[in-house]
Parts: sequence; C-alpha cells; structure tokens
Amino acid sequence: MAAAATLLGGVLAGRSAESVPAVQPQATADRLLDGFAAGDTAARIAALEQRVEATPEDPQALTLLGLAYQQRVRETGDASLYPRSEDALRRALALDSGNALAATGRAALAAARHDFREARRLAERALELDPYSAPALGILGDAAVETGRYEAAFAAFDRMAALKPSVASYSRIAYARELLGMTAAAVQAMKLAVSAGAGLPEPQAWALVELGNLYYNSGRLRPAERAYREALARFPGYHRADAGLARAAAARGRIDEAVVLYRRALDAVPLPEYAARLAETLAAAGREAGAAEAYELVDVIQRLFEANGARTELETALVDLDRNVRLEDALSRARGAYAERRSIEAEDVLGWALARNGRCEEALVHARRALRLGTRDALKLFHLGMIERCLGRPAAARGAFRRALAVNPYFSPRWAPVAREAIR
Repeated sequence: MAAAATLLGGVLAGRSAESVPAVQPQATADRLLDGFAAGDTAARIAALEQRVEATPEDPQALTLLGLAYQQRVRETGDASLYPRSEDALRRALALDSGNALAATGRAALAAARHDFREARRLAERALELDPYSAPALGILGDAAVETGRYEAAFAAFDRMAALKPSVASYSRIAYARELLGMTAAAVQAMKLAVSAGAGLPEPQAWALVELGNLYYNSGRLRPAERAYREALARFPGYHRADAGLARAAAARGRIDEAVVLYRRALDAVPLPEYAARLAETLAAAGREAGAAEAYELVDVIQRLFEANGARTELETALVDLDRNVRLEDALSRARGAYAERRSIEAEDVLGWALARNGRCEEALVHARRALRLGTRDALKLFHLGMIERCLGRPAAARGAFRRALAVNPYFSPRWAPVAREAIR
C-alpha cells in the first residue's frame, strides 16, 4: 500500500533527520511522555504535590505532576490517578495556554483511556504549539492507528523517528511494519529500539518484551523466551516480562509455571489482559474454578478503569465472546467501539461478535476487512475460519485455520486446539 512507502522511505531507510530547533523539552517530561519512569515516581509525585500546594500557580509543576500520575498508573494499575492527572494538566493549561507539554500530556491521557478521537484532537493541538514534539507525533500516530487511519499513522511515526530516533519511535515503526505483515522488518526495527534503550533499564526491558512479543506472535518460542529473560535481567521483577514468560510456558503446556508467572505479574500491576490470559490458560487446562475466579478479576479491573474514564468496550466484548457469555451485549459493545475506532482490531472483534450471534454473512465482511493490511495475525485468521465454517464453507475454513497455525501454532490456548482439530 502507498503508506508503506512512507514508512520504509523514512529514517530507517537512511534519510538524514531534518533540522530540529535547539530548544529541547524538559528531560523529565520527555521521559514520562515516552511512558517510562524518571526516577522514583511515588517520591516525585509527593514532592510535586508539595510544590503545587505551596505554589498553586506553577504550570511547570502541574504539568510534571499530571504526567507523573499517568506514569504511576502504568506502574501500579491504579486508574484512580487518571482524574488527578486530568485536573493537574487542565490547571497547567489554564495558567499557560501555550504549554505544549501539558497539551501533549492531555493527549497521552486520552490515549491511555482509549478515547482515541480526543487523543487525536489533543495531539494535533499539541503539535500546533510545538511542531517538533516527537511524543505528540507518537500519540497522533497511535490515535490514527486505533481509528483506522493507517496512512496518516505511518506518516506520523516516520516523522517521529526522523525527529527523535528512540525506543518510543523505533517501536512504533516496528508496530507499523507488523501491521503490514512485514515481520522480519518489524524485528529489525525493534532491535533498534532495544539498542536505543542501552543504559536505560526500564526502556530497554520494555523494548525487549516487545521484541519477545514479535517472536511469540510469529510462533518462535525460543527467541521470545530469550528476549523476556533478558528483559528481566535488565530490569528485575518486570511484570511485562513475567507475563511474556507465562504465555510461553502455557504454550509449552507448563500450566503451573504459567499460573505462577501470571499471578506474579498481576501482583505487580493488576492489568485486565494479564487476568484474561490467566483465565484463558486455566480454562483451556480444564481448571474451571480458577478460570472463573480469574474472569471475575478481569471484570473488577475493567470496572475500575471504566469508573475513571477509560473506554473498555472492545476489550470486554472480546473476553465475553471468547467465554460465550453476554453475547448480545458484547455485540452492542463491539458496535459502539467500531463506531468510534474503525481499526482492524475493531473490525475483527465486531466480526467475531456477529458470528457468535449467528450473523455470519455480516461477520464475513468485517473479518476480511480486519486482514486488509496483510497483517499476519493468527487470531484474526482463526476468526475468519470460524466464520467460513459457520457459512458452510469447510474448504475455506480449513484454509484459514491452516494459515492461522502457520503464522503461530501457539496463538491461543483456547482456540489453537480447535484449529488443529478442524484441519485433521
């Protein structure tokens, strides 16, 4: 597609970065906007809260406090800090309407809450204030991906990498290449992200986990496990690496090990995706009581995020569809999410929701559109196969199942065995 030319013809193809003004954003804010801690976040928040209490009209302190609250959510899963972040950033902008960092922080908050239309609007405003803001370009690209505007997204990522080659920019290039089905090129870009994080334990560990995920998604367990273990060596106790190793252990049939690792990740940061993967692993192993408990935890965590302004319709719909519960409501949620974000992810979930509700002709349109970029995604291919089977097309269904297993034979402890059984 035309967008690929932008992605591949930019900084990673050897183009020299354009001239950037000498003035750089504050290092702490830049680090936080990239999604990483800038020292002890809890201590920084305490100090900034004292500073704001003493000087409530300090826009810089309010900006840093708003960004630090977002980082603390990433570190603890405590979504109750989102409203505090919003309040601090709004106050900063009320005091200084030209505060590009605060504007970017508001865009980052909207993206974290999955309000991608608002994230796009706010990122565009931040770029009006600072056209050379790499973090704002990253958020703009993220929002474009999530709303199905892929050419715009890839252009934003390319410009971001040209302005600031970093863990954050290279990882977005890797993601864009993965969306286009260019797995080897995605791995190449993610290795650049790992190198860019050298000497920075958390950013490098994050990039290593993403590299491991690329390997896992293409069915390469051994290099995936190496990357996850290297991440733990760089940043001991890292919950994302534990979750990656848990997924790999489940793929190898080591269920007890997977459960321990998932629970360790959940103890560190209670994220709904960790609980959902734990539940799926337990259910596939026939441990229904443990799976039910984990699914209850998914619901509790999602409600906490929703109570603090996060949009979770797409994610909760997929969990319910896989469990075969609340199917009509899940379809309603999938439709609502699709109205807001016409991404391939939303196409996939809506197609699966329609199929689970017996509306397979409609589902097929969305399942095919979910693969329109050439993405090598085993779960999307599996959903397509199930829809073809629903429509009474066994040959087409088997073809989709074979393609799913060729991409990643470990794509789901629940559904990979179904695909294998279907092609026997």
